[in-house]
Amino acid sequence: MLWKKSTLQLHIASIFFIVVSMLSVLLIVLSYQNSKSLNEQLADERMTQNAEQVKLAFQKKVVPVLAALETLAASNYGHDIHASNDPNWLASVEAIMKVTPDVLAVYVGYEDESSAFIRSTVPAFMREQFSTPDNSHIMVDINLSNGEQTRTFYDKNLQYISETTDTISYKPTTRPWYKDTPHNGDIFITDPYFYLFIKRMGITISKRIPANGGVLAADITLSSINAFLKSLPHSEEAKIMLFDDNKTILGQTGVLPEAPLNTTQDTYLEAAQHSPLVSLLEKDDWQETSHTVKFEEEDWRLNLMHISFGNRKGLWLAKAIPERTLIGSAIEARNNQITISFIILGVGMLLIMWASAKIATPLKLLNKASHKIRNLDFHSVKTPDSNIVEVRELSDSICMMSETIGDFLNTLHRVSNNSNFESLLSDMVEHCYKTSDADYVLMWATDMEDRNNLSLAAHYPEAISETQIDFNQLLVDLPEMEEAVDNHCFFTFTPDEHPSVSGHLPDELVRAWVLPLHNRENERVGFVFVGFNHVISPEQEEKLGFIQEFLGFASLIKENWDHITAQKNLFKSFVEMFASAIDTKSPYTGGHCQRVPELTFMLAEAVNEDQDHFPDFTLDEKSREALYFAAWLHDCGKVTTPEYVVDKATKLETIYNRIHEIRMRFEILKRDAEIECWKQISEGASAEDARATMLKQKQELDNEFAFVAKTNIGGEFLDEGSEEKLKQIASRTWIRTIDDTLGLSWEEELRRNRRGEDKLPCKEHLLDNRLDHKIYWTEQQLKKFENWSFNIKAPEHKFDLGELYNLGIKRGTLTEEERFAINDHIIQTIIMLQKLPYPEHLKRIPEIAGGHHEKLDGKGYPLGLSDANLPVDARIMAIADIFEALTASDRPYKKAKKLSEALKILAFMAKDKHVDARLFKIFIEQRIYLKYAQDFLPESQWDEVNEAYLLDIVFPKKPIDEKAHHS
Repeated sequence: MLWKKSTLQLHIASIFFIVVSMLSVLLIVLSYQNSKSLNEQLADERMTQNAEQVKLAFQKKVVPVLAALETLAASNYGHDIHASNDPNWLASVEAIMKVTPDVLAVYVGYEDESSAFIRSTVPAFMREQFSTPDNSHIMVDINLSNGEQTRTFYDKNLQYISETTDTISYKPTTRPWYKDTPHNGDIFITDPYFYLFIKRMGITISKRIPANGGVLAADITLSSINAFLKSLPHSEEAKIMLFDDNKTILGQTGVLPEAPLNTTQDTYLEAAQHSPLVSLLEKDDWQETSHTVKFEEEDWRLNLMHISFGNRKGLWLAKAIPERTLIGSAIEARNNQITISFIILGVGMLLIMWASAKIATPLKLLNKASHKIRNLDFHSVKTPDSNIVEVRELSDSICMMSETIGDFLNTLHRVSNNSNFESLLSDMVEHCYKTSDADYVLMWATDMEDRNNLSLAAHYPEAISETQIDFNQLLVDLPEMEEAVDNHCFFTFTPDEHPSVSGHLPDELVRAWVLPLHNRENERVGFVFVGFNHVISPEQEEKLGFIQEFLGFASLIKENWDHITAQKNLFKSFVEMFASAIDTKSPYTGGHCQRVPELTFMLAEAVNEDQDHFPDFTLDEKSREALYFAAWLHDCGKVTTPEYVVDKATKLETIYNRIHEIRMRFEILKRDAEIECWKQISEGASAEDARATMLKQKQELDNEFAFVAKTNIGGEFLDEGSEEKLKQIASRTWIRTIDDTLGLSWEEELRRNRRGEDKLPCKEHLLDNRLDHKIYWTEQQLKKFENWSFNIKAPEHKFDLGELYNLGIKRGTLTEEERFAINDHIIQTIIMLQKLPYPEHLKRIPEIAGGHHEKLDGKGYPLGLSDANLPVDARIMAIADIFEALTASDRPYKKAKKLSEALKILAFMAKDKHVDARLFKIFIEQRIYLKYAQDFLPESQWDEVNEAYLLDIVFPKKPIDEKAHHS
């Protein structure tokens, strides 16, 4: 209880004494152990850093080679064994060796035991091993499967020097780098091993060539490991060794003082036996550890760490350091801390007793003020005076802070509730005006496209205007101001000091501040001009720093606004480019994707103004943006529709019109009839009778082909009699003598093999539906239909190219499968658009764009939405999509309809609840169709429209003439 009533002075002194005493005792007791533990921890952390550095060093050696192998394997380099002598490929491989000097060889092996090697002969040991010419830089070995070897030498400019031939017994398929390389395309890395012929440690990296099953590989030496380990930060007495998973020593430092590059494993092992690392070699199962070992009557700190590369390969880094090197600094630190603790305790107690009395009283008052600020009460804050400068300054700072934070929070509140850029800048300028006590503040902003184009963005008060201050002329007349603002410095001046600028400034101006605004890319985005018609006080000068910092917020607003505007413009341009590409892709869509948005917005604006039919529909800035993108992207799924299906003008058309192939078969049958005629004449038959028979057969064939060709056009309904006639024609046969599996692509060959082999010559039907005409769905495509949420049923096959099947189409030129591919475009539109990450106000884009083929009676597609579930904007787009398609004059497959014809069709669609009748009424009454026609349709399509008749179809006052409906 007594303690709670003690004064602030006693509290401060008592707390200081207790804390310092406890800290002193604690430091004295724990300093030694803590220092020792810290040094050991630092040693462990350094070990971890060393391990990471080793890992990065290995990755630096290996990663460029991995990337190079991936590139070479994907190219046609490995397709030809002689590609290694090709100057282009030779230059590519030589570049790899130059970037990664540890790469000694790049080679490729094939299943037929042939191989090709490209080796660097720059290292002296390579020259010595292979006895190369003095100016040799690259050596290429071409080893054929019969054992013949051709070795070619090139200089550093890759110019031919000489070549030798030899016979070798090298079999690449027996080598681990070939046998162990997986067939799934993964990279294979061998364990480090000792290259006997060059006496160096190294690894081999290999990868299968997808095209022919060969293996591409590269040899990398580990010669620089010792030097790298020596470069790691550690004590001079430290002993470090690097092992692989098989405990092969790859490098060392401190264990073997002078280790040449060709040091053998036996030499390394013998040196390790006489070091603190010997305890590791005695264990079979290694695990990461950090412990103390005894070696030659001395304690050593031993660390063992595993370095993983994310696969089955790994390295072990072992390090030993004498413990005396770790605890020496700990003892010294303990003694220093004891001395410092006593000094602080004694001197501090004297000072705290005196200082606490000075600061206690005003601090109580400041505490009350801080409580008010903490509670965001900035209006009744009072601060005390004090003889202590720091307390008095703190008091002044709290007072200013209270005023500044209050004003700043008010400004932030206005900014946070305002998304209008111009209004935001006006709020910022007004706050600068009030904070600086200036007479006027003006802000100029640059254009995003041209940073030198300045325009007045905001000013306060309203009385001041741009005409009174010509800022562009100021930049010209004051080069020192231009230089200052370019260096992110504010510039202050008086008109009296610069008479040349007085004509561009108000007459009453006494002093001015010019503060530049820069974005994070150091681009100048604007200026703020603060004008004073009076002498500036010191208090106003002190506020300049705060105003500069506050205006950084204005720079951020301008930068963010520029970024938002640029991103919106980029996305808008990308969407328009994508839609234009769809229109350009096929003449059968014309400019559809570009005209539908225009008509959509014409109707949407009219609906927005109409409050009778759609009172809940509003078109604000955000909904306009969503409708804009939905309209432009409403047919984006057409990019996935096969072109031949979109452009299919005849029944037999695929990539080409197969009627030509059918005609050739008829020509063969006519030629057979002529041959039969001459054969009968040669055997003694009447020439006149034979010719008559031949001419009759030819005429029948001509008539049948004309029927097939007419049927192929698909302009008329195909009745049962025509179907039967097609079957009779198809029953004719012709003789094929050539193998029809020749010249096929792999996919065609798979489909052809479904029919099995034919014994040549063989008979084939004139028209046929063969197994290889059917194109099946892939497993991945079938899985897509398992959770199919759309009402468009997928056909059994993806496509059916059967000749008789296609000619038998009842109406039009599209099969069931091709009709599905056409309708699938709206499904793909929805799927594609649903994958995009939208901001909240654009999340309805898939719903709007994907609903323009829906009908109010629920019989539309792809979701079968009814009147209750179909949004207004999707209904608007449906009318725009239909009317544009009916009136489009740039479609090669149909004639554009006049206004009255298109509107009549649209009226009956509204009557049948295919489109919204209320929207159609607005479309007619507001004459949206006429505005669209004036902008996009030729005058030849403008005809008289009976609006009353059209509205009477949808909203009948008397029974509608059904005959006129169906016409």
